[in-house]
Amino acid sequence: MIWITLGLVLSLSLNALLFWYIRQTLKRLLFASENFAWLMHSLRNFSEHVSSLHQLDTFYGDETLRSLIQHSKDLVEDLKKFEDIYTLMEDEPQDGEKEEAE
Repeated sequence: MIWITLGLVLSLSLNALLFWYIRQTLKRLLFASENFAWLMHSLRNFSEHVSSLHQLDTFYGDETLRSLIQHSKDLVEDLKKFEDIYTLMEDEPQDGEKEEAE
């Protein structure tokens, strides 16, 4: 009888420890997912801002801005490869993302 009680206590303790560990891990993963989404949004805004700046008459045709635009687009594309890994929840696509999907 003592072995059954000891086994039950040990089993409950291990289950409680695993539950706590899994909960902490999921919190960290959700935090990383939210920050990754913020980073992607910020990079897309930066890329759009530089592109709109390039369209101004003052800067139109500037090779430095053209290189910066290409670099920002490449960076966004590189990060899109990791988006599936860090995205936990499917959000409704924003206006700009709907156009890209079509």
